[in-house]
Amino acid sequence: MSVAVYERDTSSAIRTQGYRISLKDNGAKALHACLPTHLFDLAVATSIRSATRMVFMDTQLRPKFAKPIPPIEPGLAGFGVNRLTLREILLTGVEDIVHFGKTFDHYEELGDEGVRAHFADGSSVEGTLLVGADGTHSPVRRQLVPDAAVDNLGWAVYGKTPLTDDLLAATPDELIDTFNRVIAADGAAISIATCRTASPAPEPLTDIPGYLSWTMSAAGPPPGGPSPHELHELATATVVDWAPAVRRIVAEADVPATFLLAITSAQPVTPWQAPAVTLLGDAVHTMSPGRGDGANIALRDAQVLADLLPLGRSSAAAKAEYERQMLHYGFAAVAASREHPFAPFRPR
Repeated sequence: MSVAVYERDTSSAIRTQGYRISLKDNGAKALHACLPTHLFDLAVATSIRSATRMVFMDTQLRPKFAKPIPPIEPGLAGFGVNRLTLREILLTGVEDIVHFGKTFDHYEELGDEGVRAHFADGSSVEGTLLVGADGTHSPVRRQLVPDAAVDNLGWAVYGKTPLTDDLLAATPDELIDTFNRVIAADGAAISIATCRTASPAPEPLTDIPGYLSWTMSAAGPPPGGPSPHELHELATATVVDWAPAVRRIVAEADVPATFLLAITSAQPVTPWQAPAVTLLGDAVHTMSPGRGDGANIALRDAQVLADLLPLGRSSAAAKAEYERQMLHYGFAAVAASREHPFAPFRPR
């Protein structure tokens, strides 16, 4: 099958927002099915160390709840991975079919001849099937399912702090290699994930030094159009009376890497009739990160669609079966995620 990917980013390295992805067994198995074995093995080899405990604490790091997490051998059972590392692995061997700097504008249905995608630079391309994998604010979805609605459930500030030897030595065990949540009386909270691999990434992958990825949520409306500096100031002010270790982690963050994430959740959509256009991942079933399911369900989408297309049936029939399955399990995951809208990290 002939495939082409049109990506609005100008290069594979330009997107630095977002730090880690936790793959559960369904996501890991889907990735295994979609990748050559040596690339899946590379993803496992460059995985992030697993958390060893679950700890919920107050702002002075007094535990409210704690329990050990059974060790999981990275592999089909799941593992954590840096986003950039995973992106580089996914691009390995397919560089010639990925076209960067192409912003989708609209599509044009061509009847039995398929579909034509138009881009902002005035170019266009024709194909048998257009797959909109273009995120929560998908322009493909906007044209395909104009009545689709996405609810805003809240917001969180994401930050990244380099994990130096000095910082590691000064940070309490409760915040290192744990699935943790520090919760204030007013509902403000922070989760701090330790992101470090067992060994450096081999060339040509980008080696990513260890870091602490933290996610802060607070009550009230999100700040409007804030800069990374303003978000870091907000996070600093939020933890001003908290334990020194938390204050230090926020204070030593990579300020330009701080960003605001809107917590969104798609409302169910009815099946669409376009025979040559479909949707995948957040473009159709964006969900709260509370259960850590978004990337896993997107990978499952990719596996289901890839499995159905080569079965000898028409692409329209394969697409219809894919949508039947995807809309069922995808929106079941959306419904489950609404129960946990503000806990972005799950134990892995």
